[in-house]
Amino acid sequence: SYIGGTVNFAAMSAAFEVPGESSSAAVVADNLLMTLYFFVLIAIPSIKFFRNKFTHPHMDEVESQGVSEEAKTQAAAFWGKKPISLCDIAINFAISVIVVWVSTEIAAFISGAFPTNQGNIANDIIGGLFGNKYLILTTISMIIATAFSKPLEKLGGSQEIGTYLIYLFFFVIGAPASIKAIFLNAPLLLVFCAIMVIVNMLFCFVFGKIFKFDLEDCILASNACIGGPTTAAAMAISKGWIKLVGPIMLVGTLGYVIGTYFGTFIGNFLGA
Repeated sequence: SYIGGTVNFAAMSAAFEVPGESSSAAVVADNLLMTLYFFVLIAIPSIKFFRNKFTHPHMDEVESQGVSEEAKTQAAAFWGKKPISLCDIAINFAISVIVVWVSTEIAAFISGAFPTNQGNIANDIIGGLFGNKYLILTTISMIIATAFSKPLEKLGGSQEIGTYLIYLFFFVIGAPASIKAIFLNAPLLLVFCAIMVIVNMLFCFVFGKIFKFDLEDCILASNACIGGPTTAAAMAISKGWIKLVGPIMLVGTLGYVIGTYFGTFIGNFLGA
């Protein structure tokens, strides 16, 4: 989740057959820490320590000139209604079903050709990694999005439909959990998530300072890791940092692309 996002979390939960109780607790811990950390990121631009240690040209521009009309227009477009046709919905679902079917068949073939847990290291690596349908699904989706980028850009509703379905998924697995139950039964899960968030923050800001990145870059990069491209873009738009919306969407999307690969590799490496 902290490399990619909710889609990667869902893929890893299903791939490694994580028990529902553990998934529910992890969702609540993840979202709780993410929400608290967003308050920290929102407050950082007004903290004198950070403003003195980093350059912040985008904040200076907004403070001197105000929020530009372009930023206001983009903010309205981000939150506003978008046209979606019946044909768009049909094509989106058709592509999704085909990609899932093809991925499942390819993964099943690889798993059968390279059975795991047979004492063969090569089989364990190939079958464990490439026999994972979620890894194949990510790869095929990335290839299709790259090869057919122009016609896919014209489709309306893909982001809205996908976001709705993934939130529905998280509601279903998160409903049985509660913050109180996590504090009582799995407090170390909160500690684990907090460690990841803190390390992410330290890495982004320390290395950002070493390599002379702007304060806005560090804030949005950290946001993209913990929240994802949509939350990072929303923060950039709300702050009026209009020039950073496109780059941070690309950075956050890159996390979606590589998150499943890293999760699958580490899971197999640790014997999950």
